Amino acid sequence: MSLHIRSKQLFIHPNFIYLNNSLSNLKPFRFIEFINLKYPQIREYASKSKRRKKEKIMPSTALPLADALDILKAYEITYPNRTLELHVKTRLEKGNSPVRGSVSLPKPISKKIAWLVFAKGKNAEEAKAAGAHTVGAEELIAEIAEGNFSVGNFDKCLSTTELYPLVTKIARILGPKMLMPMVKRGTVTDDIVETIKRMDDKLGFNSDKLGWIHTGIGKISWTTKEIQGNIQAILKEINELGKGQDSNKKAAFIEKIAINPNMGESIHLLDFKNLLDFPSITTK
Repeated sequence: MSLHIRSKQLFIHPNFIYLNNSLSNLKPFRFIEFINLKYPQIREYASKSKRRKKEKIMPSTALPLADALDILKAYEITYPNRTLELHVKTRLEKGNSPVRGSVSLPKPISKKIAWLVFAKGKNAEEAKAAGAHTVGAEELIAEIAEGNFSVGNFDKCLSTTELYPLVTKIARILGPKMLMPMVKRGTVTDDIVETIKRMDDKLGFNSDKLGWIHTGIGKISWTTKEIQGNIQAILKEINELGKGQDSNKKAAFIEKIAINPNMGESIHLLDFKNLLDFPSITTK
């Protein structure tokens, strides 16, 4: 096609633009170079779009879970006690909060949980008997607020309903460490002993700013059935949490997952969607 601009005439070709008028000969110049020079933001937008599409594509090296575990077990044959890690990519939506939750695994990962408990009187004595690392009341809350007591070495935190209003005053310190007790999570309670027993077997997880959730799921030496059971439990819990904050019901909340030893390369799983549909495995 051609466009008439005053005395000039432009002949447009998919790859070249030809400029012709009475004062010049036919001179081609590359259209792509012209676009890059005049409209660099167009190329930038295109690159971002391609990158987003590429992130959703499953790598060509992806394998079914059974095959992936066979490879990892063979690769780590001299390190059977290394931790096997799971990485789950969730779909990000503007305005949604990070995914945070906990799940009881069919085969718990043996780890001594360090408990921080805010209680006094009989509840404090019960918490110590149940294995809580540190138990305190108003004095402990004051030390944390003043910066004289570090909470960085604790895994979980509980509070009685009596002390909870005081604990909220140090929420800015406990919150970033994922330790702030909350009623909806069951960490504000007067049944300290039962809560510690119940949550000792639970695995906590949360997503980063890119939507990835990283957590341990077991040991390399575990059987395929034990590892699969833990993966299923985590994926189903993440999927349920996603339903509560997902506005796009048709799109999958979990986009892809990968597993790897804690000091090895990761392998993406082809059949992770099937794991959500299979009946849960119980190994206890």
